[in-house]
Amino acid sequence: MLFQVKVRVNISKLAEFAQKLQKDELDRSCIRGETYCLKSDPAVGFGIWEAYSRNEFDTKFAPWRNYYDDVEINQVITPLEAMASLFKL
Repeated sequence: MLFQVKVRVNISKLAEFAQKLQKDELDRSCIRGETYCLKSDPAVGFGIWEAYSRNEFDTKFAPWRNYYDDVEINQVITPLEAMASLFKL
């Protein structure tokens, strides 16, 4: 399963978050590619995560939640899956 994750970083925890990332203390195994941030609001980032189930995703994502003020998670599909789904309409 693929998930689009949109977050707003908690600025008051930014130093701690950066240290965890630098020390590789947060599990990045489900993150596909890079996280991108909005130019107009760099505290907001988007990324794609992949897990076998929502439960696995929630477990892997849980330690990250501590560093975010807002989190939005949406299941996404690949363009090929989208096309197949649209042709079924």
